[in-house]
Amino acid sequence: MIVIVPLAGPDFEGDDGLVKSERLVQGLPLLRRALESRAWWGDAVAQLIFVLRDTPRSRQFARQHLTSWYPTADTIFLSAGTLGAAFSAAAGLSLIRDPDAPLIVDLCDILFDVDLDVAGAFARSAGLGGIAVTFESDRPKYSYLTFDDRGDMLAAREKVVISNVASAGVYIFRSSVVFLRALAGTVEQRETLAHNGALFVCPMLNGVKDQGLAVRAAAASNVIDVADARLV
Repeated sequence: MIVIVPLAGPDFEGDDGLVKSERLVQGLPLLRRALESRAWWGDAVAQLIFVLRDTPRSRQFARQHLTSWYPTADTIFLSAGTLGAAFSAAAGLSLIRDPDAPLIVDLCDILFDVDLDVAGAFARSAGLGGIAVTFESDRPKYSYLTFDDRGDMLAAREKVVISNVASAGVYIFRSSVVFLRALAGTVEQRETLAHNGALFVCPMLNGVKDQGLAVRAAAASNVIDVADARLV
């Protein structure tokens, strides 16, 4: 599998100069605590790609931490901000080595447990195009999805509470091809799907559905939003 971690958003560097990913959570930096607790972490991850803004602080973070924590990972630096996480994640595709491998976009800002065999899920269902890790909420800070009685996604919206099924910030695509087609569809529908002028990853799942592929949820437990928690 390929894991892309977009770290190019405006909240990556705080006003105090600290990097969000360095914040200690249960004894580990947030980035490590999130990535290394995922059910798919380990040998199944064939390629790990980070996307950052090209700033002195991001360069320092990559040099001091990313190269030691994940020495085999690839890193892309963007010279300017993008029109949202969907485009930041897409920048990571320029370095992928296996376009047919399952692709995970992990925002790494929510901790959770989930029972999910990614490769097995796609192997069992040829019509499965995407998976969203979800939990129950009604807070408008999250993205939301609706599903039919069979468990297939009907719609996904950014920061619009269309159900009680919220996204935990991890989106899994059958392949990079499915991702790119979904991105194209999202751009075409940006007047409806953008939030504050930016395109995020969750609404891209509508583009997976538009390809005639199913999108299903993997329900998470023990969910911790580190933005709300005081964990050191």
